[in-house]
Amino acid sequence: MALNSTWGATHMERNEIFNTMLKEVLRDDVFAEQWVNFIGDFTDGDNYKINSVGELTVDQMAEATSLPDRRPDSGQFLFNINEFVGVKTSWTDVFLEDDFMAPQVLSTLPDRMTRAFAEYLESRVMHLQAEQTADDANSINGASHRFTANGASGVITLQDLAYVSYALKKSNVGTAGLVGIVDPSFEFNTNISSQVVTSDNPQYRGIIETGIGTGFRFIRNIYGIDLYTSNYLDTLSAAESSLTDYQGNTTAAAVGYKANMFFSVADRSILPFIGAWRRQPRISSWRDDDKETEYHQMSARFGLALYRPENLVTMMSSTTLS
Repeated sequence: MALNSTWGATHMERNEIFNTMLKEVLRDDVFAEQWVNFIGDFTDGDNYKINSVGELTVDQMAEATSLPDRRPDSGQFLFNINEFVGVKTSWTDVFLEDDFMAPQVLSTLPDRMTRAFAEYLESRVMHLQAEQTADDANSINGASHRFTANGASGVITLQDLAYVSYALKKSNVGTAGLVGIVDPSFEFNTNISSQVVTSDNPQYRGIIETGIGTGFRFIRNIYGIDLYTSNYLDTLSAAESSLTDYQGNTTAAAVGYKANMFFSVADRSILPFIGAWRRQPRISSWRDDDKETEYHQMSARFGLALYRPENLVTMMSSTTLS
């Protein structure tokens, strides 16, 4: 075999050098699970029935006349275990023998699987807005619980947030512990809003220095609402052309609009979402000697539902930047 001994050739240099460090992916916050009321006595079966009793009304009386017989209205909420999901990975002996980073990769699996499930659960909680009636105001006591933001190009305004507080108060939820999950575009538009930047309102002072948010939470409470930004909000796949803004002007929610969610977390009994585990996320591992392959799998069974529609306001908005 002829050797090329030309001085300066890169025969002794490695073309590729791999470091033993793994690059971590930046992760955003997931937090919606804390606002699901997970019930604990769902021990078997795949559906759960919760009975409810309504209120009574007072009648006018007349002398020597019997009052009409009345009963409170009753209803039944049916809740199903309807999610059965998992993630599975496989690793051959050849890979484990040949890949110098195999131990490091395998050690990350539990964390990666747990994170994948956390993101899936977050998106499913956000999807519960779809249990409202689509393309409808979902009015309760005359206040819309599903409407379109009234800013130019469909962006959220401060007036929209004031209406959220009003709508929840009209449905007897009150304004204690209000939480809003909004698209990051709203934080940007609020940061540069001249209405906020030049305001003499002490609540908004310092925004130019610090911005209105830190991480995924707003620093300042707006109209009694603690605001969080999320990249997991539902995105409309079909237009809702009959929606209006809070003033009643027909303002269609277009495909691609985000479903921003608002509700009260003042007490677990009034949380808008309910959930139950049939199988908590679990990881199992096994080996197939015939294929010389080992498997690692996470699986879970659970259910989610919108339990208190009176405690959910959904505002459709575009992600347009001002």
